[in-house]
Amino acid sequence: MFFWKIDDETIRCLIHKEEISNMGFDLQAISTDSRQMEEFLNAIVTSSKNYIDWHTENGIQNYIARSLPADQLLVTISCTFPDVAIDRDLDQIKKMTTALKDKITDERLAKVYALSGEEKEKAFEEISRDLQEVCMGRVDVDEDKKTEEGTEAVSAQTEDGKQKTDFPPRKLVFGDFSQLVRFCSLLGEKAHLYSTLYKADEEYVMLVDFSDCESDAQAVAFMITAEEYGGKAGELRYEEAYLEEHGHRMIDGNAIEVLSEMS
Repeated sequence: MFFWKIDDETIRCLIHKEEISNMGFDLQAISTDSRQMEEFLNAIVTSSKNYIDWHTENGIQNYIARSLPADQLLVTISCTFPDVAIDRDLDQIKKMTTALKDKITDERLAKVYALSGEEKEKAFEEISRDLQEVCMGRVDVDEDKKTEEGTEAVSAQTEDGKQKTDFPPRKLVFGDFSQLVRFCSLLGEKAHLYSTLYKADEEYVMLVDFSDCESDAQAVAFMITAEEYGGKAGELRYEEAYLEEHGHRMIDGNAIEVLSEMS
């Protein structure tokens, strides 16, 4: 069971389906029985207190449970009152709208309309990437810009130009090397995080450092996408020392970048 904090009243938990059984719950039952789901969510909240300091005084107000391909469940739990959550979402939408106007201007769109052939395809791909970055919260709003109410728009950048993220290092285990390559080939340069690839037995284990991520959203999207390509995520504890002794180090430090060029 792995936890990370979205905000002071919201967490996300990645849990293997075997762990759900070990907790005394049946996956099918909790998906159909609201009482068992409530007990399951409360058990997650109780367990999270051992790892994360977050506010649960309001009780569980909302949750989203998503089944992932690698026999895992991604559960988001919020203790934020609905009205407050909506206000936060509206604030985020305002920031996204400002960022979109900055990144994808009418002038830029007009230029793409005027192009043709390969140039047009390339320009459209660039716009698509910028749109995705805005939607994932990876584009910052200029601190000098004002909202309609006259308050400053919030910048997500730190002084060195990167957002703070406490997302811990993770290991990703792939049984199929081609799927690992396909996953890495999807990632843009900003997601070429510090990563080392080992081969242990018949599996490929990639250790990923998220400290250079631009936001928690980028790290979460990275992990979810890896799951969709067959990667099994896990907390990083003593794996590096074990892999150095029992495995074979294939790529050191820039594994994602190297693999992305192999497709």
